[in-house]
Amino acid sequence: MKQEKRRENIVAGVVGAFLGTLVGVVCVIVLGQMGYVASISGLIMAVGALKGYELLGGTLSKKGAVISSVLILGMTYLAHRISCAVALSTTMGIGVLRCFNMVPMLVKTGAVESRAYWGDLVMLYLFTLLGAVPTIIGGLRSTSMPDLPEGAAAAAAQNAGTADAAFYPGDVKWMRPLRLSAALSMLVGLVPGVALLFVGMADDYALTPILGALGCVASCFIMMFAALPNVQLCYGAMLVMVRVNGTVWKVNLPMLNNADTYRFTKKTGAVRAIRWEILNEEERERAKTSILRAIALLSSGQVMAGSALSLAVLPLTNLQITEETKWKWKGVYSAGGGKEKKISIPKAYPGFAPAPGLEPAQEPAPAAWMLFGAAVLLAAVLGFVGAGFGYMMEGGVTGKPAGVKDTPAPAPTRTAEPTEKPTIEVDYQSLFHVGEELGYSYTGVAYIKAPDGMFETPGSFVDAHVPYSEEPVYLDGGRGVRSSAHGMEVTVNITRTDADAQAVVELAYDRMKAAGTDFMEDQVYDTHYFEEYDIAVKQVTYYEENRTKVRVAVLYADYKQDGYYLSAAIVYQPELMDEAYWDLLAELSDAYALNLPEIEPMDEI
Repeated sequence: MKQEKRRENIVAGVVGAFLGTLVGVVCVIVLGQMGYVASISGLIMAVGALKGYELLGGTLSKKGAVISSVLILGMTYLAHRISCAVALSTTMGIGVLRCFNMVPMLVKTGAVESRAYWGDLVMLYLFTLLGAVPTIIGGLRSTSMPDLPEGAAAAAAQNAGTADAAFYPGDVKWMRPLRLSAALSMLVGLVPGVALLFVGMADDYALTPILGALGCVASCFIMMFAALPNVQLCYGAMLVMVRVNGTVWKVNLPMLNNADTYRFTKKTGAVRAIRWEILNEEERERAKTSILRAIALLSSGQVMAGSALSLAVLPLTNLQITEETKWKWKGVYSAGGGKEKKISIPKAYPGFAPAPGLEPAQEPAPAAWMLFGAAVLLAAVLGFVGAGFGYMMEGGVTGKPAGVKDTPAPAPTRTAEPTEKPTIEVDYQSLFHVGEELGYSYTGVAYIKAPDGMFETPGSFVDAHVPYSEEPVYLDGGRGVRSSAHGMEVTVNITRTDADAQAVVELAYDRMKAAGTDFMEDQVYDTHYFEEYDIAVKQVTYYEENRTKVRVAVLYADYKQDGYYLSAAIVYQPELMDEAYWDLLAELSDAYALNLPEIEPMDEI
C-alpha cells in the first residue's frame, strides 16, 4: 500500500514538454513536405508537450499546464515557419536558414501568399487547441487530489471509531449547468474562428477574416485557463464525502477501488469513471465497508502518509469554511505542523453541509454565464484586432493587396494531394531586399536564375549581392542582375566554363575591350588568381562619356558548382558617391570577402 507521492519537477517538466513539441515540429515539417494535411500535427504537438511535461515533471499542475501551453504556442508558429522555409528552399535552391529568415519579408511582399500562410497557421492552431484542452483537463483531474497532510492521522485519531458515519455521494448532474457554461466559455471562440476561416478560404484566402479567425482561436487558449477552476470543481462532484464523528473525509472511489484489499466493484472505469450512481446496491455496501475500514486504519496511524490509501481517503481535519458562493464552499483544513491547506468543495452533495451552521445545497448549481460573457467579449476583441491587422496588411482596401498573384501559392500546411516535391511559386524579382539577415543596411540580396544543369532541381536560384536600390535591372531573362546606389554599381551573373575563375575574369575583360571600352592602360592590373579557392580578381580603370567620367571596376569570379562560376563587376562611380558610400563599400567587401579599393568621392579629390 505504500506509494511515494509524486512531486513536480518544473525544470524536468519543461524539458519533457520541449521534447514533446519537437515531435510535433517534425510531424508538421514531414507531413507538410509530403503534401498531406499537416494541421493534424498540431494535435500531436499539444499532446506530446503536455504528456512530456507530466512524464518528466512527475505531474501536470496548473503551472505546468501554463508553461507547456506557452511552449506549444511558440513551437507551433516555429514549426509552421520552418515548414514554409523548407518548401521555399526546395524551390529556390538556397539554404533553409536563409529562407527561414526571409519568410516574414516574403509574406509581407506577397511573394508567398500571405492569405494561405496565415490560413494554414490558423488551422494548425485549431488542431493544437483540440489536442490541448482534453489533455490539460485530464492531466489536472488526475493530479487534483491532495496528499495526506502530516499529522492528520493523529488529529483524526481523537475521533476514532466509525459508528457515527454519514455518506454523501456527489451528484454530477448538479454541476451540469456549470460544466456546460465552462465548456462554452473555453470553446466559444471556435465558432466565429471557424466561420471566419471558411470566409477567408472562400474569398481566395482573404487576410482580414483569416487573421480575425486567429484572434478568436487565441481567445480560446486564454479562456481555457480562466475556466479550468470551474472544470476542476465539476470533477469534484465525482467524489464521496463522509462525515465520521464530526470529521469530514473526502473519498476518491476510483483510487480506492484500485487498492486490492479495498476493491468493491469489478468495473474498471476504462470507459466510464467509477461514480456512486453507477454502482448497484451490493457494490455500494461494499464501498461503504471499504471506506470505513480505510478511515479506521488512517485514524489509528496504521497506514503511512503518502500511501495510495491516504491519497484515496483524505481527512479534512479541522475544516473551516471561509467563503461561500453559488457553486462552492471555500475553506482550509489542518495540514500538520501548524500549516493549513485550501480546499474548494462543490455544492454537488445533496443534504451535505461541510460545517455546522451552513445550509446544504437545495438545488443544482447555476451556470457561470458571467464567464461565458467574458469569453464572448474576449473573442470579439481579439477577433477585431486580428481582422484589423489583416486589413492593414492588405493595404487598407477590400480585395486583393497590391503585388499578390492571381493564383495562391500552396503553403506547407495546406490540404493538398501528395506531390512528388513540394513547391512554392514565387516572383523572384519581388524577393529583392536589404540583407538585414546578414547585418547589412545598404547591400541588397537578389536572386537570379541558375542555368539549366547547374542544380538537380530545375528552376533553382542563386543569391547575388548588389547595392540596394528601388529599381534593380534583371538581365538575360533573369539570369543576371544589375543595381547601383551611393556611387557603386554591381552586375552579377552565372558563367559556364570548362576552365577556372581566372578564365572567367579574363573573358569579362575581353568583352569590355570588344565593346570599345576606353581603358587607362597604366591602370589595368594583372589578374590575381587564388587557386586554393578558385577565385580570381582583376582591377581596371576606364573612361566614360568622352573621358568626362572615370570608372574603376573590380572584375570578380568565384567557383559555385562544377563548371559554374559567379561573375561580378563592381564599378565605382565617384561623382555619385554620398555619405552612405563608405558603409556600402564595407558591406560589399564583406559580401565578396575582398579588400575592395577605397576610392575617394569626387568632391573629396
